[in-house]
Amino acid sequence: MSKTYTNRLLKVATNQITKEFDLFARKYDMTWVQMSIIDYLSRQGDREILQRDIEREFFIQRSTATVLLQRMEKRDLLNRQSAQSDARQKSVYLTEKSHGLETDINRFMKRQQEILEENFSEAEIATFEKILKFYINGGKG
Repeated sequence: MSKTYTNRLLKVATNQITKEFDLFARKYDMTWVQMSIIDYLSRQGDREILQRDIEREFFIQRSTATVLLQRMEKRDLLNRQSAQSDARQKSVYLTEKSHGLETDINRFMKRQQEILEENFSEAEIATFEKILKFYINGGKG
């Protein structure tokens, strides 16, 4: 009997989640990452969000974030402008078009969380999140 490796299962699960999120996002002619950024920005209220906040939240490099946000800007999903606190930084804001998608995106994201909560206890989810953070931190506790 062969041993199942957690790393492989994590990769397979990631692929499956990506497929599901992409399928939903495709209805709105966007990617799951774009959808996730809209969800993230919509949950921040009136707080000024900088590009570097998105880089940290999604664990992506500045160059990757710049290209992603520029594409979203071209599609009228967000606006970027010089930050009030530091003109060298870019603030990121949702457009009216994105605000029109917020409810559907937030509902989808909330439902994904509810599905987890319906199938696993709080303790199991906490352990799972601890494992994910371990991987995110490069295998450091």
